[in-house]
Amino acid sequence: MSQVDFDKEKDDISSNQRFVEDTSSSEYDMTDLDGNDAILHQKIKLINDAIDEIGWTPYHLKLFFLNGMGYWTDNQLNFLESSVRTFINYQFGYKFPVSNLCYAGGMILGAIVFGCGSDLIGRKLAFNISLLLSAIFTIITGMMGNMASFCLFVLLSSFAAGGNLVLDTCVFLEFLPHKNNWVVTLMALFWGVGQTVAVALAYAYLPNNSCSGYDNCPSSSNHGWRYVYYTNGCMVLIMAILRVTVIRLKETPKFLVSNGRDIEAVENLQSIARKYNRPCSLTADDLIACGTITSNEDYRKNFDLKGTFRLIGKHIKVLFASRKSTRSMILLLFSWACLGITYPLYSAFLPEYLATRGANISAPDVHGVYRDNLISNSCSTAGPIIAALMIVYIPVIGRRGVMAFGGFSTMAVLFGYTAVRTRAQNVGLSSAVYICLYIYYGVIYSYTPEVMPSSGRATGNTHHNT
Repeated sequence: MSQVDFDKEKDDISSNQRFVEDTSSSEYDMTDLDGNDAILHQKIKLINDAIDEIGWTPYHLKLFFLNGMGYWTDNQLNFLESSVRTFINYQFGYKFPVSNLCYAGGMILGAIVFGCGSDLIGRKLAFNISLLLSAIFTIITGMMGNMASFCLFVLLSSFAAGGNLVLDTCVFLEFLPHKNNWVVTLMALFWGVGQTVAVALAYAYLPNNSCSGYDNCPSSSNHGWRYVYYTNGCMVLIMAILRVTVIRLKETPKFLVSNGRDIEAVENLQSIARKYNRPCSLTADDLIACGTITSNEDYRKNFDLKGTFRLIGKHIKVLFASRKSTRSMILLLFSWACLGITYPLYSAFLPEYLATRGANISAPDVHGVYRDNLISNSCSTAGPIIAALMIVYIPVIGRRGVMAFGGFSTMAVLFGYTAVRTRAQNVGLSSAVYICLYIYYGVIYSYTPEVMPSSGRATGNTHHNT
């Protein structure tokens, strides 16, 4: 490309008529240029072309499962806390769901710290340590002897899990070829796996190892919740070990380019291409020839408190760089706010809700309640699979169309749920709710980072936890 042609393209891109291709999505209409930085736009386009040239590899398959483990952990810990909450309250004499507030607070703090931090120092470190920290804190939670210490470690375990959740889609998306980005939606099936495992373990341990009420509930007769935490924590620990042994994660090339580290970005892509015998024609000279980016800086050159907050401010600012990107962010924030209210009310408090409905709706004993809950939760894995199939085989409706379908179908089923009168109806309708809800959930989790510029992608992705 000649300098004249490049200058002309810069002018065209800077106008309101062109939008950034800084995404792994084929839908470019929702994201504007990175801080109106035409040079970064050009570099990201070259990175996208190189990733498309390399194509899908076993490296991406490993990322699918290892990032999916983050989804797994997030929902596993969510349902873990909700499953044992009643018996925790019995033992420590609480009626207000204090532990649930601590879990939510930890998720928010983790998303903010890990999200902003990974846009500063990179995705690799946070990706490798987040699950390990979550596993350690989860195991320690099961050892606690009072509500204060229990809630502290619930907060710490969800802090690490919340940080990891922000990175799962970012890391995977920034390595994916365009034609395979639907796999990010499919990856949401691991949520269903995580919550099913948590409910299954609760079903296995709690009914026979728990108190039946607030009266006379010493720790010696209420070990079930401890067994649940130990087992879940060990499972997360195994997944954390697999993350650092099965794959040696490379820093994402889009993060490196967004921080002026062009040579490292090319080296990472070339190493993947060499390992799997794939073509990759991109060179460092190609990126360097584009020029120097202006919308972001390398954090290693701003390693102080003032520089940290200044760069975080830049990462936030880039998310609202134009009218279109601002409108997109506001709509996403509104969608996540609604989900943040409705999803916990339905899922996290469902066991308690069922327990108050009477024998004609819920099961007559604790065993039956957990069995019914296990059935409905296991159906949730179907939602992301349906969503991914719709994206692949009905491309005309796009991700927003699939989200609309998931949202309206969930609304319809929830209205139907209010008319439940029998136990069978309860299991059937709750299963349908999970399927429809996860159609929407799976798409919005993948769509959110897709329509954000890579220089602020992790920072912007924090809002689904806040």
